[in-house]
Amino acid sequence: MNIADYLKNDITQYPNWINKILLKLNIFGSLSYGFGYNQFRKNMDLIDSQQKLLNCVNFAIKYVPYYHDKYGNEPISSINEFRQQFGFIDKEEVMKHWSAFQSTRSKSHKFVTGTTGGTSGKPLHLVFPQNRYVTELPFIHRAWNNTGWKYHTRGVIRNHSLNIKEIYRINPITKEFIFDGFRISEPKYLFQIYTQLKKNNIQYIQAYPSSAYQLASFIKKEKLDHTFIKCFLCSSENVYDYQYKLIEKEMNIQLYSLYGHSEKLIMGGLKKGTHFYEIEPAYGYFELIDKEGKVITQPGIMGEMVGTTFYNHFMPLIRYRTGDYAMYATNKQDSLLLECIQGRWNGDKIYLNDGTFITTTALNLHSDIYTVIAGLQYIQKTEGELEVLIIKTDQYKTTHEKKILEQFTEKTNQKLIIRINYVDNLVKEPNGKFLLLKSEIKNKNEYKD
Repeated sequence: MNIADYLKNDITQYPNWINKILLKLNIFGSLSYGFGYNQFRKNMDLIDSQQKLLNCVNFAIKYVPYYHDKYGNEPISSINEFRQQFGFIDKEEVMKHWSAFQSTRSKSHKFVTGTTGGTSGKPLHLVFPQNRYVTELPFIHRAWNNTGWKYHTRGVIRNHSLNIKEIYRINPITKEFIFDGFRISEPKYLFQIYTQLKKNNIQYIQAYPSSAYQLASFIKKEKLDHTFIKCFLCSSENVYDYQYKLIEKEMNIQLYSLYGHSEKLIMGGLKKGTHFYEIEPAYGYFELIDKEGKVITQPGIMGEMVGTTFYNHFMPLIRYRTGDYAMYATNKQDSLLLECIQGRWNGDKIYLNDGTFITTTALNLHSDIYTVIAGLQYIQKTEGELEVLIIKTDQYKTTHEKKILEQFTEKTNQKLIIRINYVDNLVKEPNGKFLLLKSEIKNKNEYKD
């Protein structure tokens, strides 16, 4: 393990009283992240995205067996040439030829491995440069700067699992109070989180949207002061209208969402004052393609998100189909905007008894229903059937169940059998993420090469 990984992870094993002292001494802002980070961040505005793309593609042709065998040894000299000659790849293609995607110039002591989340099946094993934080964190932090965050101490409620006796751990280098993301359904623990946030005046909370919603719901229900909370810094899950409604409109707390994925090819954050995602052109090469694989350039058209790495020469993924979908909004002044990003799209499809589907977005309930439930999740194991898990509040009545069934019946044209089950907790993935829909229906990807 290198020093960056140690500081990011293992330093939290120190007792909290030690890390609290170190945290108070950390007044260095960006300098805490090291020389490489600061040099990269200083030069981010000078990055030539087109040249980065061509450099990566030509490196891959020369040193990565999969691309060398498929495209020969002739370098690419333009974007048009790149699009004409290079086809698309996806997770299945990479898994099938995994070793051929490894650069012949890779040295084992200079890379680390990771995996995709596996929400759409078997996870893909990935290889990254050991110093990946140098190019990853500057983009994340620049996006967060749009919310007013300037290396403030953050609360973190994501995929960390702590000892049952621990309320939090501290990382004094990255300035984080880390909470247990698997216990936030417990009112007692939610109050402990809130107490530490207020006591330490933590204004920015990094969380999955579902976790942010749970905490915000608890704070509102208990009528607790939340004026000190400025922003939830969210990522890794879709953000739903009812979450925006509670957090932004009712509680006046900013909910900022950052799009990214395990393969580290595309990044985009919400443009200030809008719900449009602004793609970061210096992070990776982005394309949005239609069903025929043509690049979308017209507003209002939905397509699949495709990415090409700029910074991973150990395992470069070129024109990689992410399985995520978005709608093209506009492209003005070198700013590409997207809306309606849907992560791992098949996970948001509910299949009806005739083989057609609707999306979870289409099943959004009337806003009055969300005021009487504390959680909702869909489970589909068979086409034409859907299990709905609901956490009731004290205000939930039998009339609300009738309303829910009526709305679903109307929206699905009676092509879906609905079963409602009342639960105390919703189902989370092993990594702590929440999926609005857990589907066992085999992937029916309609976007093929």
